[in-house]
Amino acid sequence: MRKFLLPAIIMGVGAFILTMGLLLRFYAYPKLAVVPLDQNTTQVVQDPNASFFDADNVKPGSGELTTTSRIIGDPEASEQASEDSGRDLAIWNSGQVSDNNGDNMPMDGSTEVYVFDRHTGEAVNCCGEARDGQEVKRDGLLVKFPFDTKPVDTYRWWDSSAGQSFPVKYEGEEDLQGMNVYRFTMEVPETKTGTRELPGSLFPKAKENGAVEAERFYSNKRTFWVDPVTGVVLDRLELQNQEFRYEGESLKALETESRFTKETVDKNVEEYKSASSLLKMVHSTLPLVLTILGVLLLLTGVLLSVLIGRRHHLDAQPAYVDDRPDPVFGMADPDAPTTRRSDLHGG
Repeated sequence: MRKFLLPAIIMGVGAFILTMGLLLRFYAYPKLAVVPLDQNTTQVVQDPNASFFDADNVKPGSGELTTTSRIIGDPEASEQASEDSGRDLAIWNSGQVSDNNGDNMPMDGSTEVYVFDRHTGEAVNCCGEARDGQEVKRDGLLVKFPFDTKPVDTYRWWDSSAGQSFPVKYEGEEDLQGMNVYRFTMEVPETKTGTRELPGSLFPKAKENGAVEAERFYSNKRTFWVDPVTGVVLDRLELQNQEFRYEGESLKALETESRFTKETVDKNVEEYKSASSLLKMVHSTLPLVLTILGVLLLLTGVLLSVLIGRRHHLDAQPAYVDDRPDPVFGMADPDAPTTRRSDLHGG
Protein backbone atom coordinates (compact mmCIF):
# COMPACT_ATOMS: atom_id res chain seq x y z
CA MET A 1 0.00 0.00 0.00
CA ARG A 2 2.90 2.34 0.62
CA LYS A 3 3.76 2.13 -3.06
CA PHE A 4 0.41 3.77 -3.93
CA LEU A 5 0.76 6.52 -1.29
CA LEU A 6 3.31 8.62 -3.19
CA PRO A 7 1.17 9.05 -6.38
CA ALA A 8 -1.81 9.98 -4.19
CA ILE A 9 0.24 12.65 -2.42
CA ILE A 10 1.55 14.06 -5.70
CA MET A 11 -1.96 14.20 -7.19
CA GLY A 12 -3.33 15.82 -4.03
CA VAL A 13 -0.67 18.53 -4.12
CA GLY A 14 -1.31 19.04 -7.84
CA ALA A 15 -5.05 19.38 -7.30
CA PHE A 16 -4.46 21.90 -4.50
CA ILE A 17 -2.07 24.02 -6.60
CA LEU A 18 -4.41 23.92 -9.60
CA THR A 19 -7.33 25.02 -7.40
CA MET A 20 -5.26 27.90 -5.99
CA GLY A 21 -4.45 29.10 -9.50
CA LEU A 22 -8.10 29.05 -10.52
CA LEU A 23 -9.17 30.79 -7.29
CA LEU A 24 -6.63 33.58 -7.84
CA ARG A 25 -7.88 34.21 -11.37
CA PHE A 26 -11.63 33.82 -10.93
CA TYR A 27 -12.20 34.75 -7.27
CA ALA A 28 -9.37 36.88 -5.89
CA TYR A 29 -8.82 38.99 -9.02
CA PRO A 30 -12.44 40.23 -9.35
CA LYS A 31 -12.30 41.20 -5.67
CA LEU A 32 -9.11 43.22 -6.17
CA ALA A 33 -9.82 44.74 -9.60
CA VAL A 34 -12.18 47.47 -8.37
CA VAL A 35 -11.74 51.22 -7.93
CA PRO A 36 -11.60 52.42 -4.31
CA LEU A 37 -14.69 54.04 -2.82
CA ASP A 38 -12.62 56.52 -0.79
CA GLN A 39 -10.65 57.94 -3.72
CA ASN A 40 -8.88 61.22 -2.97
CA THR A 41 -6.66 62.54 -5.73
CA THR A 42 -5.58 65.78 -7.37
CA GLN A 43 -4.38 66.11 -10.96
CA VAL A 44 -2.96 69.21 -12.64
CA VAL A 45 -2.98 69.94 -16.37
CA GLN A 46 -0.91 72.89 -17.55
CA ASP A 47 -0.08 74.90 -20.68
CA PRO A 48 2.61 77.59 -20.32
CA ASN A 49 1.59 79.34 -23.56
CA ALA A 50 -2.18 79.24 -23.86
CA SER A 51 -4.32 81.77 -25.73
CA PHE A 52 -7.64 82.72 -24.15
CA PHE A 53 -10.30 85.36 -23.74
CA ASP A 54 -9.27 87.48 -20.76
CA ALA A 55 -12.61 88.07 -19.05
CA ASP A 56 -11.03 90.35 -16.43
CA ASN A 57 -9.87 92.83 -19.08
CA VAL A 58 -12.55 91.90 -21.65
CA LYS A 59 -10.04 91.23 -24.43
CA PRO A 60 -7.91 88.40 -25.88
CA GLY A 61 -4.99 87.33 -23.71
CA SER A 62 -2.24 84.74 -23.43
CA GLY A 63 -0.06 83.12 -20.81
CA GLU A 64 0.10 80.13 -18.51
CA LEU A 65 -3.10 78.19 -18.03
CA THR A 66 -3.45 75.71 -15.16
CA THR A 67 -6.40 73.38 -14.68
CA THR A 68 -6.65 71.56 -11.34
CA SER A 69 -9.02 68.63 -10.85
CA ARG A 70 -9.83 67.19 -7.45
CA ILE A 71 -11.70 63.91 -7.07
CA ILE A 72 -13.11 62.71 -3.75
CA GLY A 73 -14.99 59.43 -3.37
CA ASP A 74 -18.19 59.08 -1.39
CA PRO A 75 -18.14 55.62 0.24
CA GLU A 76 -21.55 55.88 1.92
CA ALA A 77 -23.31 57.02 -1.25
CA SER A 78 -21.46 54.33 -3.24
CA GLU A 79 -22.56 51.54 -0.92
CA GLN A 80 -26.15 52.77 -0.96
CA ALA A 81 -26.15 53.04 -4.75
CA SER A 82 -24.72 49.52 -5.04
CA GLU A 83 -27.39 48.15 -2.74
CA ASP A 84 -30.21 49.95 -4.57
CA SER A 85 -29.04 49.01 -8.07
CA GLY A 86 -27.69 45.53 -7.40
CA ARG A 87 -24.40 46.53 -9.06
CA ASP A 88 -20.96 47.35 -7.69
CA LEU A 89 -20.89 51.13 -8.17
CA ALA A 90 -18.66 54.03 -7.20
CA ILE A 91 -19.73 57.63 -6.70
CA TRP A 92 -16.98 60.21 -7.02
CA ASN A 93 -17.33 63.97 -6.64
CA SER A 94 -15.13 66.06 -8.92
CA GLY A 95 -14.27 69.75 -8.91
CA GLN A 96 -12.30 71.42 -11.69
CA VAL A 97 -10.90 74.95 -11.84
CA SER A 98 -8.98 76.64 -14.68
CA ASP A 99 -6.84 79.64 -13.76
CA ASN A 100 -4.93 81.97 -16.06
CA ASN A 101 -3.64 84.66 -13.69
CA GLY A 102 -3.41 83.20 -10.19
CA ASP A 103 -6.05 85.43 -8.60
CA ASN A 104 -9.10 84.38 -6.62
CA MET A 105 -11.40 84.48 -9.65
CA PRO A 106 -10.90 81.38 -11.85
CA MET A 107 -11.19 81.55 -15.60
CA ASP A 108 -13.57 78.59 -15.58
CA GLY A 109 -14.83 75.96 -13.17
CA SER A 110 -17.26 73.07 -12.85
CA THR A 111 -18.42 70.36 -10.47
CA GLU A 112 -19.37 66.79 -11.35
CA VAL A 113 -20.93 63.80 -9.62
CA TYR A 114 -19.77 60.64 -11.38
CA VAL A 115 -21.54 57.29 -11.00
CA PHE A 116 -19.82 54.36 -12.67
CA ASP A 117 -19.15 50.63 -12.54
CA ARG A 118 -16.19 49.86 -10.25
CA HIS A 119 -14.86 47.15 -12.60
CA THR A 120 -15.38 48.54 -16.11
CA GLY A 121 -15.33 52.31 -15.47
CA GLU A 122 -18.49 52.66 -17.58
CA ALA A 123 -21.02 55.36 -16.69
CA VAL A 124 -24.19 54.26 -14.90
CA ASN A 125 -27.25 56.51 -15.00
CA CYS A 126 -28.58 56.46 -11.49
CA CYS A 127 -28.06 57.71 -8.01
CA GLY A 128 -27.49 61.44 -8.43
CA GLU A 129 -25.13 61.86 -11.39
CA ALA A 130 -24.86 65.57 -12.14
CA ARG A 131 -22.86 68.46 -13.62
CA ASP A 132 -22.93 71.83 -11.88
CA GLY A 133 -25.89 70.65 -9.83
CA GLN A 134 -27.97 69.60 -12.86
CA GLU A 135 -28.84 65.98 -13.59
CA VAL A 136 -27.04 64.59 -16.62
CA LYS A 137 -27.20 61.26 -18.44
CA ARG A 138 -23.80 59.92 -19.42
CA ASP A 139 -22.37 56.98 -21.34
CA GLY A 140 -18.89 55.64 -21.98
CA LEU A 141 -15.85 55.88 -19.73
CA LEU A 142 -15.70 58.75 -17.24
CA VAL A 143 -12.43 58.85 -15.29
CA LYS A 144 -10.49 55.69 -16.22
CA PHE A 145 -10.29 52.76 -18.58
CA PRO A 146 -11.41 49.27 -17.47
CA PHE A 147 -9.17 46.90 -15.58
CA ASP A 148 -7.32 44.68 -18.06
CA THR A 149 -7.64 47.30 -20.79
CA LYS A 150 -7.52 45.79 -24.29
CA PRO A 151 -5.66 47.27 -27.30
CA VAL A 152 -8.89 47.86 -29.25
CA ASP A 153 -10.85 50.73 -30.80
CA THR A 154 -14.16 49.93 -29.12
CA TYR A 155 -14.01 52.23 -26.07
CA ARG A 156 -15.85 55.54 -25.79
CA TRP A 157 -14.92 58.44 -23.50
CA TRP A 158 -17.37 60.97 -22.08
CA ASP A 159 -16.63 64.62 -22.83
CA SER A 160 -18.27 66.92 -20.29
CA SER A 161 -17.91 70.07 -22.41
CA ALA A 162 -19.61 68.52 -25.44
CA GLY A 163 -22.07 66.53 -23.32
CA GLN A 164 -21.58 63.25 -25.18
CA SER A 165 -19.12 60.40 -25.60
CA PHE A 166 -16.74 59.86 -28.51
CA PRO A 167 -14.79 56.86 -29.86
CA VAL A 168 -11.30 56.18 -28.55
CA LYS A 169 -8.64 54.81 -30.90
CA TYR A 170 -5.77 52.54 -29.87
CA GLU A 171 -2.44 53.87 -31.20
CA GLY A 172 0.19 51.51 -29.75
CA GLU A 173 2.41 50.71 -26.76
CA GLU A 174 4.97 52.97 -25.12
CA ASP A 175 7.23 53.02 -22.08
CA LEU A 176 6.44 55.52 -19.34
CA GLN A 177 9.02 55.56 -16.56
CA GLY A 178 9.45 51.82 -16.75
CA MET A 179 5.75 51.04 -17.14
CA ASN A 180 4.32 49.54 -20.30
CA VAL A 181 1.38 51.74 -21.31
CA TYR A 182 -1.19 51.89 -24.09
CA ARG A 183 -1.64 55.14 -25.99
CA PHE A 184 -5.18 56.03 -27.02
CA THR A 185 -6.49 59.08 -28.86
CA MET A 186 -9.93 60.61 -29.27
CA GLU A 187 -11.23 63.55 -31.26
CA VAL A 188 -14.12 65.79 -30.34
CA PRO A 189 -15.37 67.49 -33.51
CA GLU A 190 -16.44 71.12 -33.41
CA THR A 191 -19.53 71.26 -31.23
CA LYS A 192 -21.74 74.10 -30.08
CA THR A 193 -21.70 74.06 -26.28
CA GLY A 194 -23.83 77.09 -25.40
CA THR A 195 -23.96 80.88 -25.53
CA ARG A 196 -22.42 83.71 -23.57
CA GLU A 197 -23.27 87.37 -23.24
CA LEU A 198 -20.39 89.53 -24.48
CA PRO A 199 -19.91 93.20 -25.41
CA GLY A 200 -20.93 93.84 -29.01
CA SER A 201 -17.74 95.87 -29.47
CA LEU A 202 -15.78 92.61 -29.56
CA PHE A 203 -17.41 91.87 -32.92
CA PRO A 204 -16.78 95.03 -34.97
CA LYS A 205 -18.77 93.97 -38.01
CA ALA A 206 -21.80 93.16 -35.91
CA LYS A 207 -22.54 96.87 -35.42
CA GLU A 208 -23.91 96.26 -31.94
CA ASN A 209 -23.12 98.69 -29.14
CA GLY A 210 -24.65 96.76 -26.25
CA ALA A 211 -24.30 93.15 -25.13
CA VAL A 212 -24.81 90.30 -27.60
CA GLU A 213 -25.44 86.59 -27.22
CA ALA A 214 -22.44 84.88 -28.81
CA GLU A 215 -22.42 81.17 -29.55
CA ARG A 216 -19.61 79.10 -28.07
CA PHE A 217 -18.00 76.32 -30.11
CA TYR A 218 -15.60 73.71 -28.79
CA SER A 219 -13.31 70.99 -30.21
CA ASN A 220 -10.63 68.83 -28.65
CA LYS A 221 -8.04 66.17 -29.42
CA ARG A 222 -7.03 64.03 -26.44
CA THR A 223 -4.23 61.56 -25.97
CA PHE A 224 -4.30 59.12 -23.05
CA TRP A 225 -1.38 57.08 -21.72
CA VAL A 226 -3.05 54.20 -19.90
CA ASP A 227 -1.76 51.46 -17.63
CA PRO A 228 -3.50 48.42 -19.20
CA VAL A 229 -3.54 46.46 -15.94
CA THR A 230 -5.39 49.00 -13.76
CA GLY A 231 -6.88 51.14 -16.52
CA VAL A 232 -5.56 54.31 -14.85
CA VAL A 233 -4.75 57.31 -17.06
CA LEU A 234 -1.15 58.06 -16.08
CA ASP A 235 -0.69 60.98 -18.48
CA ARG A 236 -3.02 63.04 -20.68
CA LEU A 237 -2.64 65.64 -23.41
CA GLU A 238 -5.39 67.95 -24.70
CA LEU A 239 -5.33 70.10 -27.83
CA GLN A 240 -8.37 72.22 -27.16
CA ASN A 241 -9.94 75.04 -29.16
CA GLN A 242 -12.91 77.24 -28.26
CA GLU A 243 -14.43 80.18 -30.12
CA PHE A 244 -17.19 82.73 -29.62
CA ARG A 245 -19.18 83.47 -32.78
CA TYR A 246 -21.67 86.14 -33.57
CA GLU A 247 -23.14 86.90 -37.00
CA GLY A 248 -20.23 85.43 -38.93
CA GLU A 249 -17.47 86.86 -36.75
CA SER A 250 -15.38 84.81 -34.35
CA LEU A 251 -13.39 85.55 -31.21
CA LYS A 252 -10.84 83.16 -29.73
CA ALA A 253 -12.12 81.87 -26.40
CA LEU A 254 -9.37 79.31 -25.75
CA GLU A 255 -6.52 77.64 -27.60
CA THR A 256 -4.37 75.37 -25.49
CA GLU A 257 -2.04 72.40 -25.57
CA SER A 258 -2.39 71.20 -21.99
CA ARG A 259 -0.73 68.16 -20.43
CA PHE A 260 -0.40 66.60 -17.00
CA THR A 261 2.42 68.26 -15.11
CA LYS A 262 5.56 66.24 -14.44
CA GLU A 263 4.65 66.18 -10.73
CA THR A 264 1.26 64.69 -11.55
CA VAL A 265 2.73 62.00 -13.82
CA ASP A 266 5.45 61.15 -11.28
CA LYS A 267 2.84 60.81 -8.56
CA ASN A 268 0.63 58.61 -10.75
CA VAL A 269 3.51 56.28 -11.64
CA GLU A 270 4.65 56.07 -8.03
CA GLU A 271 1.15 55.26 -6.82
CA TYR A 272 0.17 52.70 -9.45
CA LYS A 273 3.40 51.01 -10.54
CA SER A 274 3.56 48.52 -7.66
CA ALA A 275 -0.22 48.07 -7.59
CA SER A 276 -0.16 47.27 -11.31
CA SER A 277 2.61 44.66 -10.86
CA LEU A 278 0.78 42.92 -8.01
CA LEU A 279 -2.54 42.91 -9.83
CA LYS A 280 -0.90 41.50 -12.96
CA MET A 281 0.55 38.65 -10.88
CA VAL A 282 -2.87 37.80 -9.49
CA HIS A 283 -4.59 38.13 -12.86
CA SER A 284 -2.20 36.21 -15.11
CA THR A 285 1.30 35.33 -13.88
CA LEU A 286 0.46 33.32 -10.76
CA PRO A 287 -2.68 31.62 -12.15
CA LEU A 288 -0.77 30.54 -15.26
CA VAL A 289 2.23 29.20 -13.32
CA LEU A 290 0.09 27.45 -10.72
CA THR A 291 -2.23 25.95 -13.32
CA ILE A 292 0.64 24.52 -15.37
CA LEU A 293 2.38 23.19 -12.25
CA GLY A 294 -0.85 21.70 -10.91
CA VAL A 295 -1.64 19.93 -14.19
CA LEU A 296 1.93 18.57 -14.44
CA LEU A 297 1.75 17.20 -10.90
CA LEU A 298 -1.62 15.59 -11.59
CA LEU A 299 -0.30 13.93 -14.75
CA THR A 300 2.85 12.84 -12.92
CA GLY A 301 0.78 11.29 -10.14
CA VAL A 302 -1.46 9.46 -12.59
CA LEU A 303 1.52 8.16 -14.61
CA LEU A 304 3.35 7.06 -11.48
CA SER A 305 0.21 5.32 -10.21
CA VAL A 306 -0.14 3.41 -13.50
CA LEU A 307 3.52 2.36 -13.45
CA ILE A 308 3.36 1.19 -9.83
CA GLY A 309 0.12 -0.67 -10.49
CA ARG A 310 1.62 -2.46 -13.48
CA ARG A 311 4.72 -3.43 -11.47
CA HIS A 312 2.57 -4.72 -8.65
CA HIS A 313 0.55 -6.81 -11.11
CA LEU A 314 3.69 -8.37 -12.57
CA ASP A 315 5.10 -9.16 -9.14
CA ALA A 316 1.87 -10.92 -8.18
CA GLN A 317 2.02 -13.36 -11.16
CA PRO A 318 3.35 -16.98 -10.41
CA ALA A 319 6.79 -17.73 -11.83
CA TYR A 320 6.78 -19.74 -15.06
CA VAL A 321 9.21 -22.69 -15.17
CA ASP A 322 9.89 -24.70 -18.30
CA ASP A 323 10.28 -28.31 -16.98
CA ARG A 324 10.00 -29.95 -20.36
CA PRO A 325 12.92 -32.30 -21.35
CA ASP A 326 15.82 -30.54 -22.96
CA PRO A 327 15.62 -31.30 -26.69
CA VAL A 328 19.36 -31.87 -26.87
CA PHE A 329 20.09 -33.94 -23.82
CA GLY A 330 16.67 -35.49 -23.49
CA MET A 331 16.15 -34.58 -19.88
CA ALA A 332 15.03 -31.66 -17.81
CA ASP A 333 17.43 -29.00 -16.58
CA PRO A 334 18.75 -30.37 -13.28
CA ASP A 335 19.17 -26.81 -11.90
CA ALA A 336 15.57 -25.74 -12.61
CA PRO A 337 13.10 -25.41 -9.72
CA THR A 338 10.80 -28.34 -9.16
CA THR A 339 7.57 -26.29 -9.32
CA ARG A 340 4.94 -28.48 -10.97
CA ARG A 341 2.79 -27.17 -13.86
CA SER A 342 -0.85 -27.89 -13.40
CA ASP A 343 -1.47 -27.75 -17.10
CA LEU A 344 0.92 -30.62 -17.73
CA HIS A 345 0.19 -32.73 -14.71
CA GLY A 346 -3.24 -33.44 -13.61
CA GLY A 347 -2.73 -31.99 -10.17
